[in-house]
Amino acid sequence: MKDRFLEIYDSNIVHTSFLDKRTVLKCMEESYNLGTNDFIEWLSKMDYLTDNLKYIIEEYKNQKSIKL
Repeated sequence: MKDRFLEIYDSNIVHTSFLDKRTVLKCMEESYNLGTNDFIEWLSKMDYLTDNLKYIIEEYKNQKSIKL
């Protein structure tokens, strides 16, 4: 996933005098995690899924082989 963040950063950030690359990448990662967690929370409210967010997140990690 870091490679995808770097690709997005490199293709969109053209002026770096005001930006720290490490900080921007960290913000991108946090934003991604926030969106993922919001989506998982929404899914957990559906009748056909468990309300145990930790279980859903672990299953999502296992299926996608990513770290949240």
